[in-house]
Amino acid sequence: MGFQKQFWRSKLLDTSNAPQDHASKNMAENEQELLERLGGPAAVADFIKELYERVLADPALAPFFEKTSMDRVRKMQYEFLVAALDGPVSYSGAELTAVHRGRGITDQHFATFCGHFADVLEAHGISSADIDLVLSRLSMAKDKVVGTTNTGG
Repeated sequence: MGFQKQFWRSKLLDTSNAPQDHASKNMAENEQELLERLGGPAAVADFIKELYERVLADPALAPFFEKTSMDRVRKMQYEFLVAALDGPVSYSGAELTAVHRGRGITDQHFATFCGHFADVLEAHGISSADIDLVLSRLSMAKDKVVGTTNTGG
């Protein structure tokens, strides 16, 4: 696990490696069934519950949620993730840049959050390959979450 987590943290911290569009047929086939391999939307809801238990116990991340409705955060994260995994749910929350603007979220915070999510998935027996695919989907939102797309308005 140490290597996997470290790999993703370094990859998520490296802003020069922007996510690329993967047109590979094998990649598309892998991602097509990803939500099912994770256990479907109900399993994602369980993962998110456990994720935020870890996040709220993390002194580096917990302060971001002090004045936030965790029920709403979990609901929005569920919608975002299931939609990002091409599931049957649409994200109904505000635009990610607006939601995260001015909160001081850094690349390191994002990587730590993703590391917690990788740990949750691994604890539930999700394969390393599928964890990589999930984190790849999450990484597409990184610039909006950490504010690198917020410069200049």
